[in-house]
Amino acid sequence: MARTARTDTTVLALPDTCRRWLGTDAADRSRAVHEQAIAVDLRWWNTALSESGAPGGPLQIDNAQSGQVLLTRRQVFTAAADLSTSEAVWRLLWLSMAWGTGSRRRLVHQRMRTVAADPHRYVEVLAKAADCSRTDPGTAYALLYPDNRTRIPFLGPAFFTKFLYFAGAGNPAHPSLILDSRVATALHRAGWTSLRSGGRWPADTYRRYTALLARWATEQSASTSRTITSDVLERWLFDHGR
Repeated sequence: MARTARTDTTVLALPDTCRRWLGTDAADRSRAVHEQAIAVDLRWWNTALSESGAPGGPLQIDNAQSGQVLLTRRQVFTAAADLSTSEAVWRLLWLSMAWGTGSRRRLVHQRMRTVAADPHRYVEVLAKAADCSRTDPGTAYALLYPDNRTRIPFLGPAFFTKFLYFAGAGNPAHPSLILDSRVATALHRAGWTSLRSGGRWPADTYRRYTALLARWATEQSASTSRTITSDVLERWLFDHGR
């Protein structure tokens, strides 16, 4: 089978449907990004963390440590305000994973057991990746996916890019973004035909992805009356990658 030619993302245009959406109130960053909420079972997460011996628990959302709660991006951003301790790094990982999985918690136990077996080894690379995520998305990604292999077993790009994204603590200029199968599917439909939807993306693909959305955000900010951020575009792509 012939390999699909590499798409030139430097000339890829933002879909017209997204451009029209950006002119509506639904594209306001507070609504589209900060308030996007996912139902999370805190009792399940804290029980699993405790039983596995994984660091970073218990998780707490609005003073609650159990029960069904709605976890917003804004609340996960808050957890990234200070990542100076190992516990804070782990807490951000689990909260970003809880937000990313919702009720579909496949492989979560395996991830917890993996880090519980050698937490010091893994927290160093997570902390370094979080730091790099603020200035160099490609390097941050490569730290967690060296030679196209997961550095932390069972923690692939669809989930560790959520960690890299939330490590920005909500900074609208944060360059690292979420890349999962739904975002990739929407980008493929938008013209990035060489992009696989199933993951295993090399670091260069992630670098090109974040650069593409940064360019689109800059172009749309210049042509509209509001500042458009890259994560607003990521939210649109996610919603259109079903």
